[in-house]
Amino acid sequence: MTDEHNDPDRVDVRFNVPMPVNPMYPGMGNIRGISFDKTGVEQAETPGGLVAGSGEKGVETEWNAGTLDSAITWLETHASYLHRLSYDMADIKEQLGGDQAAAGKGALGGFQYATQLGQQHQQVYTGTENGLRTLSDNLYTAAEALRTVKRNYETAEGANEMTAQQMQQAFNDAARGGES
Repeated sequence: MTDEHNDPDRVDVRFNVPMPVNPMYPGMGNIRGISFDKTGVEQAETPGGLVAGSGEKGVETEWNAGTLDSAITWLETHASYLHRLSYDMADIKEQLGGDQAAAGKGALGGFQYATQLGQQHQQVYTGTENGLRTLSDNLYTAAEALRTVKRNYETAEGANEMTAQQMQQAFNDAARGGES
């Protein structure tokens, strides 16, 4: 057998298919069997990295107002921390020699490579500081967006609840014979 016959994604089914090879002798030389690729749900597979390990909770796909509140709190807590961190980084800047290091007057001295290193430190520091502030702003924006989602969720829940009450009233009215 060839490798294609050992392929688990192949199915070989053998049955008579009346297809004459020689039109002069229709009963001789019939081709038998057909093969095709298995393509079905049984072939679906979840990548191992997406499956929760033993003792792990996995991904939750159900949300309610309580889980939205905790997500909002998580976002705001981390946004606040990153915002505060972006301003507390000033100590790092001072340790690197402050603005004077980029001008060649810092602790590294004034020779050419010290100035270049000071400028690179300044660029990395500024980029990190701005990145933290941007990330903090984005987390605050995400928290506000989740607040809007929660309000809409609660509004929809209230609308559905009223509809359910109205439906129950309709059933009650129908059970009484349409009175009321």
